[in-house]
Parts: sequence; structure tokens; C-alpha cells
Amino acid sequence: MGGRPSSPLDKQQQQHLRGQVDTLMRNFLPCYRGQLAASILRQISRELGPQEPAGSQLLRSKKLPQVREHRGPLTQLRGHPPRWQPIFCVLRGDGRLEWFSHKEEYENGGHPLGSTALTGYTLLTSQREYLRLLDALCPDSLGDHTQEEPDSLLEVPVSFPLFLQHPFRRHLCFSAATREAQHAWRLALQGGIRLRGTVLQRSQAPAARAFLDAVRLYRQHQGHFGDDDVTLGSDAEVLTAVLMREQLPALRAQTLPGLRGSGRARAWAWTEVCPASGPGTGGGIRALGFPSHDCRLNSLLVSPTPIPAPCLGSVPHSCPAWGPLDRSVQLLDAVHAAVLAGASAGLRAFQPEKDELLASLEKTIRPDVDQLLRQRARVAGRLRTDIRGPLESCLRREVDPQLPRVVQTLLRTVEASLEAVRTLLAQGMDRLSRRLRQSPSGTRLRREVYSFGEMPWDLALMQTCYREAERSHGRLGQLAAPFGFLGMQSLVFGAQDLAQQLADQCLTMALNCDQAAQRLERVRGRVLKKFESDSGLAQRRFIRGWGLCIFLPFVLSQLEPSCKKELPEFEGDVLAMGSQALTTEGIYEDVIRGCLLQRIDRELKKTLGANDVSCTLDGCLEVPWEQEGADEETEAEWEGGTCPRQPGSGAQIQPLCPPPSQGTFRS
Repeated sequence: MGGRPSSPLDKQQQQHLRGQVDTLMRNFLPCYRGQLAASILRQISRELGPQEPAGSQLLRSKKLPQVREHRGPLTQLRGHPPRWQPIFCVLRGDGRLEWFSHKEEYENGGHPLGSTALTGYTLLTSQREYLRLLDALCPDSLGDHTQEEPDSLLEVPVSFPLFLQHPFRRHLCFSAATREAQHAWRLALQGGIRLRGTVLQRSQAPAARAFLDAVRLYRQHQGHFGDDDVTLGSDAEVLTAVLMREQLPALRAQTLPGLRGSGRARAWAWTEVCPASGPGTGGGIRALGFPSHDCRLNSLLVSPTPIPAPCLGSVPHSCPAWGPLDRSVQLLDAVHAAVLAGASAGLRAFQPEKDELLASLEKTIRPDVDQLLRQRARVAGRLRTDIRGPLESCLRREVDPQLPRVVQTLLRTVEASLEAVRTLLAQGMDRLSRRLRQSPSGTRLRREVYSFGEMPWDLALMQTCYREAERSHGRLGQLAAPFGFLGMQSLVFGAQDLAQQLADQCLTMALNCDQAAQRLERVRGRVLKKFESDSGLAQRRFIRGWGLCIFLPFVLSQLEPSCKKELPEFEGDVLAMGSQALTTEGIYEDVIRGCLLQRIDRELKKTLGANDVSCTLDGCLEVPWEQEGADEETEAEWEGGTCPRQPGSGAQIQPLCPPPSQGTFRS
């Protein structure tokens, strides 16, 4: 007791991981610095440019999207060997799940038995689905585990399970007492996974946008052009996912042989936690030699990504009872924790430099912004002429045949979700109007008004809208996969976030005074009309943004061998501008993006009709999410706000287009 917890990684493995993280930071930070400059230039050019006349017609909500807190008793499969034990679970507003030995421990402010952020988890509510997922994770496992007896995995019959699976973290197995409790927890956990995952994508902070652009460029330089879900999570979580994906083949080779066995054995291995290094202790990080200034680091989650280390046979037996399965899972968990701790430490160390750089860039770029944009336009014109032939050939051959189906499927995805929101709003206002006629005042009416205002955060009500966003998942995934797009979870999350944001804005408009109930009947038609206007603009932006996410990386990869070699001849002109905010690569990608947007807009006009699209397309920013959140930055600061992701930005500014309405989807 009280001793320093042992790690499943030996000193050689720990040193190797630290070296991998140091190399990642050394190669990533130059991309980040360049994108900080590009992001500041983009922000200043929009501030000084003409404002979009249409914009959002609804008032901006002042609330930031947050996870609705949920708490209650569950049982958890834990211990060695695993057995079901009663706990009291609490889902916090920042998307962190905590579990206590009993309710009194929580109410008295005691320390949780464990905690974890929900980033990167997949929630399953049936044993059969969980077994199939384990088979997919361990394809070489022996036997057909889906044929096992219904309760063989859990040994003790459990009717209402909740499985939280993560590729490189220990799985969490809970069980509710009733179907109703299971349903409530399912909605709460799904909401936490979504909002925790999109914390960066919903921010307008320049540093957040620069970070996401830098991740994309860094991966491009590593030869990865396809879009996927690697950017879900905080900044440290994203970098952890990037590095783990780079090392995935090596880590799989070490761990998969140890993950074979029966369904029950594999499930137990994924859920067992050695007492010395269980969740919430922080021991896993300190034992690996990384500074742990933030006790939450041991529980933060990320998407997959492994690192080479010596063979599994050298993994020390920190827990005497471990078998090969247990050691494999313990190794995955320890590697993930080590990389996350190193990435967090690296980003914290960079924070002072970043703050100083942002202040300096603002002072140096703003006075020269007009000249920089004119010079950029001249270089872009020359580049466009040089690459026009190969670019047009690629677009006609590869993109044009699939673009109509992709646009139509994207439209169905977002249109159905927003139509469900409109139905909920209309029904809610009708219900309040009836209540108003029955009782024009009183406590009960006030409660009804408050309840209506909370509709966007009511998980049960909004579930209808969220399900609509998921219906096209399979079809759209099939259409996008040939272009290397694997970010369907991010796309669905984006549509669900959009539904929640527009619902919240509409209710801010409807209930924006002390006598909201008395005004409700009068404003009903006006609110719904403005919602329709806003949702139309939102749909177009959604389609443009995700269309770029699907096609831009693919086109860049196709042109890499032929067009990229033309860039060095433009380096002199760009360097002569004397600003790190402009790069040849960024201007080159702007040109390709512009051509893609022309085609997407043309298809939108065919699909929606020219009158419906009108001139507002010129003001649509090509980002999947576009809402203003808090200006918090970095992992420690980005807990509530998020940032629009511009899929192809390098030093990307498009000064010839009117700037977008930045607050259209403000949280």
C-alpha cells in the first residue's frame, strides 16, 4: 500500500515512447506555427471584408453546448477476476464519467473509484453486439464466439448491459436495473460521447482552427490524405490518436496474438483493472516518467494509435495473475496513457510560445493585410493557370460522376434532421399555446415555458432528430469510401450538433423576454419562418463543408505526383511577401478548393433550385461545423468551446468571397 504503482512497460519501452512523442511534437509544431499565422490572416481578412447580407436571422444563443449531467446506481464488471459490483455513476457536464462505491461517497465529496472522459468510446447495449465487436478487434480469435450462450460472457445473467468500448483503453461494462434506466443512460452516454468528441470542431478560436489545420497538413506530409475521425477529442487526445495510428501495425503485431481466446476470456481481459494502476490513480502516467500536473490525464481518452515496443514476452508481470490476454490489454492501456501524457506535456510547454506568437501575429499582419491578400491573389492566379489541365481532368474523371449522389445524400442527412427539429418546435409551441389559453399565469405555466426552453438539451426529445442524422450513415459511407473518407462518425456528430444548435437558437428567439408565454402565439409563425431560413443556410454550409472533406484530400492525393512539383518555382514570390501567414502549399490548396466549391455549388443549384440557393452560397464558409463557442484553447481550455474545421486550409484565405456570418451557429 502506498507504493509506486508498477507499469507494464519496461524502461526501454518507456524511453522509446518518450522518443516517439518528442519526434511527433518536433515535426508537428512547425505546422502549427504556420497555421496560427494563416488563421490570424483569415480572421483579420473577414473582419475587414464586406459582411454577408443574409446571415443568420435568429438570435445567438448564449449557452455553450454541454453534456447534460446524469447520475444513478449501476453495477460494474470489475476486479480480478471480474465480478459484478454495485456502484454509483455520475456523468459530468464536461463529458467525464465517474463511478463511486456508493451514493453517499459521491454526496460527501469522496474520491471516485474511477473516472474517464468519453472521447473515442463506442456504446453497445447487447452482449451479442459486444461479442461481434470483440471478434472484429481480434479477427484471428479461435472459434465462433457469436454462438456462445447468452449469459456465457457475463456469467451472471444481466438483462440491461451498457458496454463502453475503446480501441486502446480498457472497456467499461455496466448494467442497469431496468430497461428504463438503461435507456436513460444510453441517451446520456451517447450525448457525452458526441459533445466530448466535437469539442474542437465547434470552436471559433483561431488557435483551435489552426491546430486542426496543422494536424491535417502534418498527416498529409506523412502521406495520409484521407479524412477520418482522428480529430475527435481535445488537442492532446487528437495528437495521441495521430501517433497511435502511425504505430498501429507494430502494436497490433504485439498485442493481437495475446488477445485470442473465448469470448468471455477476451471480454474479461478488456475489463480487468490491476488495483495498483486502476482508473483515477494517475499511477500509469507517473510511472512512465511523464509529468502529471493534471490528474485528469490518466482518464482522458483518444482514438486508436499504437507504438512499437519490445515483444510482449518482455512485458513484466506487474500483477501475478495476469495471463497473455491480460498483459496484452494492459500494454495497450499503458501505451495510450503514456502517449497522452507526453502529448499533454508537450502542448503545455508550447502554450507560452503560442500565446506570444498570437499576439505578435496580430500586430504584424493587420497593418499589411490588404497587401498580403493582393499578393496572394496574384500567385493564386498563376498557380491556377499552371494546374488547370490536370485538375480539370481529375475532377471530370473522378469527382463529377459521384458528386450528384454525394450531394443528394448529404442533403437528405441534414434535411431530415432539421425537419425533425422544426416538428418538435411547432409541437412545443402549440402545446404551450393551449396551456396559455387554459391558464395564462401561474407556476405550472412557468414550468412549461422553462421545460420548452430546455428542449435542445432534452436527450429523449432530441433523439428523433439525432436518429435522422444516422439514417444515411451506411449509404453515404459507401459513396465516400472510394475517396478515402472514413470520418462518418464526425459527419453524423456534425449533423446532430447542427440540429441541437438551431433548436437552441430558435428557442432563444421565441423565449427572449420575461413574458414569453403571453407573446408565444404572436411570434410562432415568425419564429418558424426564420428557422426555415436559417436551416436552409445551414444545410448549404453543411453540404459544402462535408463535400470538401470527402473530395479535397482525394484530389490533392491524385495531383500530388504531377502538380506538386510545380510549386518550387513559386517559392520565391511567396517568400518575397515576407509573411509566414502565406505559403505556396496553402495557396495551391486554395486554388483546388475553389474549383471543388464551384462544382459543389453548381450541384447544389441543380438539387435545391437556383432561387433557393441564390447568392448566399458566396458567403458560406466551407467548414462542417461553424458555430461560435468560447475562445478557450488547448486541452485544458477547450472543455466547452469548439472550432470549425476547414478541411483544406493551409494559408487559406479567400478574400474575393464575402465573409461568412461567423455567429450563425453560435452555441
